[in-house]
Amino acid sequence: MMFLFLLLSANMQFDSLIQQGMYYSYSEKYEEAEDIFRKAIELKPKDPAPYLFLASLYGLYMADFSTDSLEEKFFAYSDTTVLMAKHKILSGDTSALIRLCLAGGYGARALYKAQHKDILSGIHDVVKSIKEFHKVIEIDSSLFDAYIGIAGYNYFKHRLFSYIPYTENLHWEDEIKLACNHGKYFRIVALACYSSLLIEEKRFDEAVQVATRLVSEFPETRTFRWIRVKGYCGMGEWELARDEYEKLLELTIVGQSSYFYNIGCCRLGLANAYLKLIESGLKPLPTQECKAQCEEILKLPDSPKSKKTKEKAEEILSKIPN
Repeated sequence: MMFLFLLLSANMQFDSLIQQGMYYSYSEKYEEAEDIFRKAIELKPKDPAPYLFLASLYGLYMADFSTDSLEEKFFAYSDTTVLMAKHKILSGDTSALIRLCLAGGYGARALYKAQHKDILSGIHDVVKSIKEFHKVIEIDSSLFDAYIGIAGYNYFKHRLFSYIPYTENLHWEDEIKLACNHGKYFRIVALACYSSLLIEEKRFDEAVQVATRLVSEFPETRTFRWIRVKGYCGMGEWELARDEYEKLLELTIVGQSSYFYNIGCCRLGLANAYLKLIESGLKPLPTQECKAQCEEILKLPDSPKSKKTKEKAEEILSKIPN
């Protein structure tokens, strides 16, 4: 009886660490999240879950900071996730959670490779990931987190065949909603993916509604505001876009003061929002505000990444009426 109590206590502590680490991740408190996941590894060194969430943390950090500085760590921990999960399965562990980690390990690698144009290698990981996500549902249909992978794959098919009558796969939205509303581990990721896919579908007002749920839950983070501002721009809601870019600029200057490319992107978005408001005839015209943002962009240190940002700033300056 005592052994069972200790086992249950350890499992509860482990799950609590995973949930706390995920919260820190979405709050962009990267060091705190890393510390928590490493404590989870100390508690259960052979469980693949903390390795998966460390890999995801490094991927999120690289996307947030527009860098590839943690690529080696990212692949090391995603590969470890896959190896740990496979070892568990070969040892007789038939739980859906282990399959979910295996699917997540493949999926994380596939997404990163797709983002970096390594399509051919990424396809192999996609196929393996989808296979495992389906196995999760076969084992436990109530583990709704798995639907994020299945929805992503079905969305890809929906886009691929949407031009052919009667061949569209429209199940992706129902599937991703299951992960959004009932997922335990991937709920936040599912909401972010859903909002991004709605933007791809040009359903901007719905995308904003979903992104706002995330911003409300994590108001001081940049990632979810970037999704929401894309929705505002798509809707042509330039006053809302302006306010969002102002907040993003504030958060970026505080949290990424030496990442000039990110600061430039915020200022460029803000300058463009001001230009749209000028063109709409908003009174008083925010002419000086628009010029000021462009001039700040042109002052940024030169780099290959900032070149296009500066060119776009000069283009906006040329469009500002005298």
